[in-house]
Amino acid sequence: MEGDGTLMMSTVLIWIAGAWGAGQIARWLALPPLVGYLTVGALFAANDLGDVNHWLDVPSEIGVELLLFAVGLKMNPKSIFRFDVAFGTLLHLMLSALILVLALTQDLSIEMKIALALTLGFSSTVVAAKGLEARRELRAFHGRLSISILVLQDLVAVTLLAIGGESAPSPYALGLLAIPLVAPMLRKSLEKLSPEPELQLLVGVLIALVLGAQLFKAVGVSGELGALVMGMVFANHPVAKGLANYLWGIRELLLIAFFLRVGMQVPLDLKVLMDAIPLLLLLPIKLMVLFGYLLVIRLRSYTAFLMSITLFSYSEFALIVAAAWADTGLIPTSVLPVIAVAVTLSFVISAPLNRFAHELYERFEGPLMRLERTNRHPDEQPLTLGGAHVLVIGMGRIGTAVFDSLTDDGEKVVGIDADPGKLESHREAGRRVVFADAEDPGFWNNLRFGRLEAVVLTMPEPESQCWATNRLRERGFEGVIAVSTRSRHTVARVEDAGANLIYDAHDAAGLGLGKAVLKCLDGERLGNPEPR
Repeated sequence: MEGDGTLMMSTVLIWIAGAWGAGQIARWLALPPLVGYLTVGALFAANDLGDVNHWLDVPSEIGVELLLFAVGLKMNPKSIFRFDVAFGTLLHLMLSALILVLALTQDLSIEMKIALALTLGFSSTVVAAKGLEARRELRAFHGRLSISILVLQDLVAVTLLAIGGESAPSPYALGLLAIPLVAPMLRKSLEKLSPEPELQLLVGVLIALVLGAQLFKAVGVSGELGALVMGMVFANHPVAKGLANYLWGIRELLLIAFFLRVGMQVPLDLKVLMDAIPLLLLLPIKLMVLFGYLLVIRLRSYTAFLMSITLFSYSEFALIVAAAWADTGLIPTSVLPVIAVAVTLSFVISAPLNRFAHELYERFEGPLMRLERTNRHPDEQPLTLGGAHVLVIGMGRIGTAVFDSLTDDGEKVVGIDADPGKLESHREAGRRVVFADAEDPGFWNNLRFGRLEAVVLTMPEPESQCWATNRLRERGFEGVIAVSTRSRHTVARVEDAGANLIYDAHDAAGLGLGKAVLKCLDGERLGNPEPR
């Protein structure tokens, strides 16, 4: 028994060291670390260091569920579902299936080819969520629509798993419809809990894994969907941001286990690779089908392109379905390695595309914009600022404070934000805030500055701040560009881009607190002039 424990510890340490080395090499090559994890996983399996004892199954499953729970915490369930997106999801899956079925050369019935092709029409929830989170675009218009499609795909996934005869949803699954009814009680109970970080971390894990994943699994529904739904139940709750922050480190570590496990399922076999190439060659067609449909429903090319890139890869769900059907004899076991190679390599291709999505759109903006429909788009952005003197980009806490301060001083201010969920609350508070994405080249190309004299950038990402500053100067804006930064490393970059005023948020907080202390001391000294 002790020998088994020593073997397990030694193997896990080798995996961790290999993952670190491969991830570091990937970063040096300007690739996301997950490309390194997938690659080293395949190398481990080829050198008899694979997960033959299934030690990675539980941590990888928990990692995915915690990721989706964290994604749900940032979603507003009232604003992510649209009929046209729901219809488009189903249409996209059907069109993808008709195309992909032609590439499945295995000796299968036409019904099973279509079923497998449907699973390959799905997109990876993990890769999409990671890509959106890395770009901080989960709340953006295209991010919310992408998550909507992934949620609907998970619902279709339950039906496909039922084809295998082992995972049909229980009649008790209808009870999940009562979740919106009990959600207020669950949200209220969370307010009574201790604010200690370690206790909130445990609460977050229990909510995600017990109330979310395990509850849904108990009635035959995807645990990943359960974690996402439970995260959405607590979205916008006062403790939601804290929960997401506390879970971040542990889920990132566990997600490494997921990517290692996926990589270990890829055989380094030339014949299998050749069989998977037709599926990889169809990935661009899968992307174009989705891009074309999103343009048909009047989305702008910018939104359609970013969504298509986000949903580019095949889904890890295809591996789950193929393995389940291989176990029950519905498909030959020779199909499984082909699917595994195609899915894993789609992850490798998708990762850098997600990272450089904005740069790619900027390069092809001209021809992509010519494909847009001419009538009004549901995500159309403003062309004029209505005579405002100051533009605040990023209406979070800092942006809102700047907006209110300038308004109180009599300035005519307008704010923009890429999170439509924030607009309603700002408008209710009497602030003029409109939807726009400052990283969209089309926004800057079409915007008329009018009487604009100053732009305040309060977005949290240094890349977005530098990009927006460059666009403003390229468009000939000669007014003041002020940037709020949380990192001294950003100062030189935004100065080079053309910013006039860089304001360190941490220094500003310290300065404000110091002034508040002096004000209190002055008041106390007036009431008690005697020296102490």
